[in-house]
Amino acid sequence: MSTDPGAVARPPRAPWWASHVDVVERVFVAIIAVALAVQVVLVVTSAEGRWGGVLAIAVAAGAVLARNRRPHLALALYALAPLAAALLGWRPIGFWTVACFGALLLTLRGFPATLAGVTVGVASAGASALYGGTVAPTSDPEPAIAFGAALAWAAAGSAVHGHVRYWAELESRARDAIATRQAAVDRSIAEERVRIARDLHDSVGHKIAVVSMHLGAAEVHLPDAAGAARKDLEAARHSVQAVLRETQQILRILRVRPEDEADGAPMAEYARIGDLVATFRSAGLVVEASVADLGDRLAPDSSAAAYRIVQESLTNAQRHGAGAVSVDVRLSDDGGHVVVEVVNGRDPAAPRSTAGGGNGLVGMRERAAAAGGTLTVLPDGDRFRVTAVLPVAEEVNRWSE
Repeated sequence: MSTDPGAVARPPRAPWWASHVDVVERVFVAIIAVALAVQVVLVVTSAEGRWGGVLAIAVAAGAVLARNRRPHLALALYALAPLAAALLGWRPIGFWTVACFGALLLTLRGFPATLAGVTVGVASAGASALYGGTVAPTSDPEPAIAFGAALAWAAAGSAVHGHVRYWAELESRARDAIATRQAAVDRSIAEERVRIARDLHDSVGHKIAVVSMHLGAAEVHLPDAAGAARKDLEAARHSVQAVLRETQQILRILRVRPEDEADGAPMAEYARIGDLVATFRSAGLVVEASVADLGDRLAPDSSAAAYRIVQESLTNAQRHGAGAVSVDVRLSDDGGHVVVEVVNGRDPAAPRSTAGGGNGLVGMRERAAAAGGTLTVLPDGDRFRVTAVLPVAEEVNRWSE
């Protein structure tokens, strides 16, 4: 049996950092600013090599400013800052740390991680080796640490960027799927409303034709002296015939599918539910049916809705159910409603949803709502129960919104 098409899933929720990359970026920019401020304090309080610190601070600040619009220039400046400090006698550890954070900032925005990591790593390791006078890890581990830190921070930024793109794509696909699903539901509702109108016009057209026949018979049976009454009946008969012709024109417009134009297609009305059940039984479906004899008491829209709801329920039970199907159509206790209840077994191996223009629960709910009634669906363990409550007397109904 089909699941409720109106129950549309929400898009998956990304981790907070995946939707707030700009916040993460501002945090690391603030860290770089603090690191450069510390270097400024050290430059002011130092007596030797301060020009190396001043140049490195200026170069690193330029890299931060250029990171968004000129990422390649920013990478070059990040790599140059620790080298400039080391060449002019200033210890480069603070600036290669800034350069590592800079590699993270660049890769957060999609800059190639390998290029950023290797460039900053080589420059940082070279600056540390130049200042310490050795590249041997046993003598001075700083060059190796600088190189590894650059690769690690670049890889971290690239990983975050990859996750951000993954979640953005996932959310985009989820939104597209939801929109497509909603469009399919809306299309199904529109198609079902056309079928509802067609069925009601079938019923109304049939009744109008009967009224026209009775008016003609009454006109014939009048005595010769009743000329005035005969004229009134003739005028009424002509009006009814005009309504019938207009109804037939509407029917030709509404019959949009080739199968709708087939001669002898059964009219959707309450009196034909027994024939409908017999059709499914002949197709091999085991149906236990109890249909109350209501005669012509049902309004046309409720009559058509009862027929179509039973038809759709039996169709879904045949496709996706298991075992016998119970169909119970009866009057409510107050006599003002007809209750349609269809119960069938659920097949665990069958899919939980059905597709098809206008079929399924969307169509049945639309049928019930158009007739002024309600439809409820209750999965009950290994059973599936569809219950529709439709008014017996004709009412002024509105389309559901």
